[in-house]
Amino acid sequence: MNMTRRNFFIGGAAFASLGAFAGNRFILAAAGFKAGGKPRLKFGVLSDIHIMRAGKDGETMTSGMNNLTFRHALEWFRSQDVGAVVIAGDMADKGLDENLMAVADAWYSVFPDGKRPDGRPVEKVFVTGNHDWLAYGADRKYPDEAERAKHVLRYDMAGWWNKAFHEPYSPIYSKTVKGYTFIGSHWDGAQAGRACGGASFGLIADFMAKDGKKIDPSLPFFYVQHPHLKDTCYGPWAWGHDAGITTKTLSAYPNAIAFSGHSHYSLTDERSIWQGAFTSVGTGSLRYTGTAGEERTPTGFENTGAADWRTDACKLMKKIGTGDCRQGMLWSVYDDCITVKRREFLSDLDIGEDWVMPLPAAESRPFAFAEHAKRIRAPEFPAGATVAVTEMNAKNRGGKSKDGKEKIAAEKKPSFKVTVPAVVSDDKARLFSLEFTATTADGKSQTKLVLPEGFNHSLKHKKAQSRQVCYFRKDELGAGDVTFTVTPMNCFGARGKPLVGEYKA
Repeated sequence: MNMTRRNFFIGGAAFASLGAFAGNRFILAAAGFKAGGKPRLKFGVLSDIHIMRAGKDGETMTSGMNNLTFRHALEWFRSQDVGAVVIAGDMADKGLDENLMAVADAWYSVFPDGKRPDGRPVEKVFVTGNHDWLAYGADRKYPDEAERAKHVLRYDMAGWWNKAFHEPYSPIYSKTVKGYTFIGSHWDGAQAGRACGGASFGLIADFMAKDGKKIDPSLPFFYVQHPHLKDTCYGPWAWGHDAGITTKTLSAYPNAIAFSGHSHYSLTDERSIWQGAFTSVGTGSLRYTGTAGEERTPTGFENTGAADWRTDACKLMKKIGTGDCRQGMLWSVYDDCITVKRREFLSDLDIGEDWVMPLPAAESRPFAFAEHAKRIRAPEFPAGATVAVTEMNAKNRGGKSKDGKEKIAAEKKPSFKVTVPAVVSDDKARLFSLEFTATTADGKSQTKLVLPEGFNHSLKHKKAQSRQVCYFRKDELGAGDVTFTVTPMNCFGARGKPLVGEYKA
């Protein structure tokens, strides 16, 4: 397919007229690559690998914060013949030299001299994140300031970067891989802003003003930074997004595809990909999964944390475990589309159907939230499923205020345990949350949201096929018989048919 500047920079009125054509375009693109066409470029995408040290003999990928999962992911990328690997920040967990050198050790063990076994190069498109720059806990490991300065990366990031990766360091840079432009924007003193949100990342504005015209408008280009671009992937509530300069800048380039991390949100959440004026993609994490409790600030889900300590202390469920899920992506760029494979590297299972993005990018936006939501159905319980209600004593978490002056004790009290079977999910009807509502005969009701076990895994994973529970204390409900209603929902809020169960007082 020959693509022109006009194809990408299509006018607003013409874009609006593409509604019916866009859907057909999506189908044609998928058929095109499945017909046997060879991708022009394949590259791996990771983020938040949080490495502290090299793995030792006899260790597994889950032993501490070693570099073995990273090496395993690189080995899989190598088997897929990638020409580049993207890392969207937070490589060196404590911002120390030994952390970064462990990253380099894994890289060069898989790609000696930066090359595949056949001698072809594999380009590094790595950027730093807040962990690489801010050196959390370095003062405890190196209490002596002079000694600490020898090991903290930010005191000599250019020197350590060159030593680890044998290339110069610049706060923002570009590389060309097989004719495609990659732009990396580091988290550093030039643009970081606050540690976990509001970072400016303003260098992209001047960079694009100077070099943007050099980018071939007939091809997609790829931009990488650590925090999410404001008001793009996941939505305006996304934790740790930047100040909005990047969103404003890239909005002039419909062929831009931005990668960002920081939140660790799961790639099974279809809101990980957003298309508006350009395309923005959350990159998950190779260390652990974030739980998106920020979507429900200040309460979170019943099995996540809460911004308010009192709410957190009163919760009857433990925080959901997410350390057994380590995610990444494989991107394949064709003439007429891009395909994206989402992968979990402990189970070595794909965690969703491949995304297919038509090219040129301006012809359609199948991953605009409104369009994407139309293709994702509501999840449903299996036929004949019922709600099980049992009486038991449930213990709250307990907690105290930051100053320690207030405390809520953890104690057991008479409660209801509400259990439902696993939802019958497929990649087009994935369970994202469960709404449990308890309504008493006197008309009082209480609703709780639960993040389901396995929300971040392949649907083939045993966790994604497990029963789900929620707890209600009797003293937080009204009087009389209790009706329990449980509704499954997908990530866009579409609601499946609820299950209803009753408890006779």
